[in-house]
Amino acid sequence: MKCLRELSLPLLLLALVSSIAGVPESLGQSTNSNSCCLKIDMAIEGSAVFTVSDLSTNASGPFDLFFRTNLSDAQGWTWLLRLSLGQTNLILNNVPAGQGFYMLGLTNAIRSGFDQNALPPEDDDPSMNTPLPLVMNFYGIASSNVWVNNNGNVTFDSPQSAYTPSSLSTIKARIIAPFWADVDTRNPQSDVVRYGTNVVDGHAAFGVDWVNVGYYSGHADRQLSCQLVIIDRSDILPGNFDMEFNYMKVQWEWGDVSVGNPPRAGFSDGINDIELPGSGVEGAFLDTNAVTGLIYNSLKSPVPGRYIFNFRNGQPLP
Repeated sequence: MKCLRELSLPLLLLALVSSIAGVPESLGQSTNSNSCCLKIDMAIEGSAVFTVSDLSTNASGPFDLFFRTNLSDAQGWTWLLRLSLGQTNLILNNVPAGQGFYMLGLTNAIRSGFDQNALPPEDDDPSMNTPLPLVMNFYGIASSNVWVNNNGNVTFDSPQSAYTPSSLSTIKARIIAPFWADVDTRNPQSDVVRYGTNVVDGHAAFGVDWVNVGYYSGHADRQLSCQLVIIDRSDILPGNFDMEFNYMKVQWEWGDVSVGNPPRAGFSDGINDIELPGSGVEGAFLDTNAVTGLIYNSLKSPVPGRYIFNFRNGQPLP
C-alpha cells in the first residue's frame, strides 16, 4: 500500500467514544460478522482500555488501531499503534475529548506493482541480472543493473547464492539485503521471488518482492513477506535515489542447515556496512518480538514496517 490510511483488511471493528464534561465514557461496543468485539472501558480521564474479546482475532498477524473524529467528512483514518500477535488489550493515553471513532485494520508496508518478472521455484539459485529504470550512485559507483538473488538480497557485481548470513561487509561485495537468510520457494504453498518496475510518488522505481516465501528445506508452514524498493531521485542530482525495506510478515529466521545464524538486513559497499538494529540477533526480527520485530518499527516513515534510506552524492544520509 502507498498510503498509511489505505487498509488491506475490511473494517473489522468500530466503536464510539464521547466526552462529558471532559471525562470520556464508553458508549458501547461494535461487533462484526465473526463475533469479534472491540470493547472500550474508560479507566481515567484522557485514557482508555481497549479489549478485543475474540482471543483468536490477531493470533496469526498484527492489527493496527485507527482513529477519526467524524465519519462523514474526508478526514480519513489516522494510524495510532500496532497490536502485537495475540494482543487482546491495550491502554491508549491522551484520548481526544469529544466524539471519536476507532477501527481495527491493517496497514500494508508492501507496495504493489513490482511483480512483472519472477525467479523460478528454487532454493539458492539461479539469480537474474536485470536492468534498472534508473542509475544508482551506490557508494560512488554508478550502477544500472542488479542481480536479483533468491536469499533476500540483490548484488551488483555477481550473483550471490550464499544461504548462511554474516556481517554484510565480510562478503566483500556490494550488496543490498532487506532479509539475507535461507529462502526456499520450492514448496507449492510458497510464492516465488518477484521483481519489476513501477512509479512511486511520480518517480521511476524498481522493486523486489520476497512475499509469502518459505525457508529451507522446502518449508512453507512459516513465511516471510518483505520487499526492496529503489526509487529514482535524479530530480535532486543524477545518481541520487531513495531505498525502502518493507516488511509485512517475518515468521522464520533461518533454514534447516543455517540454524543459529539469524538474518541480516542492511547494505554494504564491500568495506563498510549499515545494518538495521537487531541484524544478526536471534529472534530480533520476528513478528513474535513486539519490541524489535521489523513489522512494529520503522525508519523515516509513519508506516509500520517501512525503513527508508536516502542516498545523496553516493552516500547514505544519516
